[in-house]
Amino acid sequence: MSYQETDSSELNSRLLGVVYQVNAATGFQEALRVLVEQAAALLPCDGTAAMWLAGDHLEVLAVHGTTAPLQGLTLPAGQIGNSRAALDSGRPALVDDTSLDPAWQEVPGEEKVRTWLGVPLIAGEWTLGLLEWTALEPGAFHAEHTHLAAEAARHAAPILYRAQLLDDACRRVREHEAPHARAASASLDPGAELQPVVREASDFAEARHAFVFLLAESSSRLQCVAATGEQREQLLKASLRGDGTLGGWRVPIARASEGLNAGKTDREVMLGLGIEHTLILPLRVSGEQVGMLGVGEHRRGGSFGRDAMRLMTHLASQASLIVERIYQQRPPSEPYDYETVFRASPLGIAVLSVTGDVLFCNPVLEGLLSRANRSLVGRNLADLLAGGDGQHVVRALEEVAISGSRRQVDARARSEQGDHRYLRFSLSPASIARGGGDSLVAIVEDVTPLKILERERVEHLRQLREKHAQLQDLDQLKSRFVSNVSHELRTPLAVIKLYATLARKGRPEKQQHYLQTIEQETHRLETMVENILDLTRMDRHALRVNPELVEPEEIIGQILQVYQETAQKRAIELRNHVRGPLPSIWADKNHLIQMLTNLVDNALKYTPRGGQVWVAARELDSDPAGAGTLEIAVGDTGVGIPQEEQQQVFERFYRGSNNAPGTTGTGLGLAIVRELMVQHGGSVTLKSREGEGSIFALEFPLYDGQELEEEDED
Repeated sequence: MSYQETDSSELNSRLLGVVYQVNAATGFQEALRVLVEQAAALLPCDGTAAMWLAGDHLEVLAVHGTTAPLQGLTLPAGQIGNSRAALDSGRPALVDDTSLDPAWQEVPGEEKVRTWLGVPLIAGEWTLGLLEWTALEPGAFHAEHTHLAAEAARHAAPILYRAQLLDDACRRVREHEAPHARAASASLDPGAELQPVVREASDFAEARHAFVFLLAESSSRLQCVAATGEQREQLLKASLRGDGTLGGWRVPIARASEGLNAGKTDREVMLGLGIEHTLILPLRVSGEQVGMLGVGEHRRGGSFGRDAMRLMTHLASQASLIVERIYQQRPPSEPYDYETVFRASPLGIAVLSVTGDVLFCNPVLEGLLSRANRSLVGRNLADLLAGGDGQHVVRALEEVAISGSRRQVDARARSEQGDHRYLRFSLSPASIARGGGDSLVAIVEDVTPLKILERERVEHLRQLREKHAQLQDLDQLKSRFVSNVSHELRTPLAVIKLYATLARKGRPEKQQHYLQTIEQETHRLETMVENILDLTRMDRHALRVNPELVEPEEIIGQILQVYQETAQKRAIELRNHVRGPLPSIWADKNHLIQMLTNLVDNALKYTPRGGQVWVAARELDSDPAGAGTLEIAVGDTGVGIPQEEQQQVFERFYRGSNNAPGTTGTGLGLAIVRELMVQHGGSVTLKSREGEGSIFALEFPLYDGQELEEEDED
């Protein structure tokens, strides 16, 4: 496949989606499946896998894509990529090119992996396992991918931890309801009942050894209960871990985690008894693996064939029925003390009636409902949750009771501070007989951070849409700019070309006029090009400002003198309203001339014949701590600017709708004025009324001599 770099905003949006989907999953296994599927879409990968830590081994519990051959394997952590480094450090580990890594180990059956990324799953102080991404091409993941993977694992790990705790709580409830499951009978001897099956297995498979191992009642290990062969006595004393090294059989994860690393591996135990070749079949009761039937060492040497497998399959079914009968005849055990377990749980747990009455709840739930040290027993959820959310949960309880399936429902609880806390109720069909009626179990967790994350996701998407719209607007403005600039450039060039021809062929007495016109149009071109270059320099922070003490009335007088002829030709009165001496200002002289020129030129463009354009200046009052401000204003009696456009006139490339006929421009002049005033530590303001005219005011801060000297020293 071809890997392309993905936009960071899109990746962040995907991350929020991953967390949302995993949290919405029902049950631990479902959450793992959703996680690897969502993780595969998060990065440009070929495969993903979720692995659970059991001692020094990792059990592959969920896979997606090319990692499918890993499903169900239990491997040493050091054999899976660079997982050992990731688990020890608690940080992501990346192998950019496995062919260049001398420590890389191939996993049998898996496609050739070239890029490997592993991120530890950590919930609080517990390292749960590893989330991995693989690619068939080298260099598939860059730094942003690694960061995104780490964020996905950081958010997903607590969700997985809670899902496993929920499944464990429900399992304990089921064990309370069915105490006979996976337990040996006191009235029937499993060894005596299964010994005939063992003998038949030895005869039918032509094996030197045959044996049955069952899950011990008080531990997570497999204990031999029946055996034949020379090593019968040694086998009856043996116990196994169910670590997957014999025929792929494994103890279920919920039980294997208790002591998977204790002692020798199952294969090592068998080899110690001289048993190298085995054929193993699982024994199941109610769909759950409770033991195994096995034979070892064919009497004629070599491995066991298909005929042996077929006969052993039949015997395994027979043995499973015997084990099930033994379990059913076990006398009832002592009542399960589920309340002790629930009180110790880090999650909120409640036993509820179908109508929503609280029959029992642990201290964690009391805290979530802001009623710590206050009993909730006898209260109804409708009274404990905000608004109509309690009734919503009650309806969900009724659906669970009828359908027998799990449900998740979110509800709001009002804190003592008055704000809302979002709680997620995971409702289980597992019931507990209490108080003469049936009840349901609810696991409750605070999902307020997830709700905040979801709101952030929505806000992020809104911002992306706004940025997209802004980019579209900018693209339109640039298109108009190119069109305007093209026209503005062509006009003076055409005039220059015309008058150059006239100067060469026309009347000699007009040559001076021709040359003056050429000079004017050339100056016009220079101004346009310089405006564009100025904006480019501003964007690159390369525009140089060389401040000096400037006498503003001199600059104003010069500009008005330059434009007098233009004003007369257009029948516009150009007036100087500056009265009295003005204070000197600290400014770049050339830039000041440029700003006032842009403003005066604009005023003349948009003022009709017979109108007025004027320039005024005054010192504004300031607070006692300031040194004052000098305002230089350029006003006109022109067409004015509509109210809805006044916030846009300082934007680049913008040209207003009230353009006089024949008026042209690039829409850069006012943008340059604003940027230059920022460089001078001042500002530009606009007052305008449509049909009456406009006033643009430049406000320069005033400094005394001492302040200027201090700035120079800096």
